[in-house]
This record gives sequence, structure tokens and C-alpha cells, in this order.
Amino acid sequence: MAAAPLRLRGQLRRSERGFLLEMEDGHVWRLNGAQDFPPLVDATVIVEARKASSSLLDVLWLGPA
Repeated sequence: MAAAPLRLRGQLRRSERGFLLEMEDGHVWRLNGAQDFPPLVDATVIVEARKASSSLLDVLWLGPA
């Protein structure tokens, strides 16, 4: 049975290797499957995703908070 998707809120950051979600608690997630969202970089976003590892999310949806 697949785990339910997570719904997280944080700052969308761009790195040389892709996109990151920086949480208020300091945790940083790598975002797998995130498309290029220039207007949302450095903005607060909501990400719906499945946890792939302790630091990687498989993005299902990403949008403004």
C-alpha cells in the first residue's frame, strides 16, 4: 500500500542541481520532478509529494502558498 502524499509548506529555492524546499525548522528537501517555476523561486510554496528518502520528495504538485 502506498503512503499518503505529504503536504508541506516552505521556501522554494533553486540550486545548481535542481529545486529545494527549505522548511522553517531548517530541514531542506530535494524536489524530484519539480518543473521550472521562476515566479515562485524564493517564495513560500506548498508542495504535495511522496517521500522518496530522508531528504528527497517526489513532487505531485507545487504552487503558491
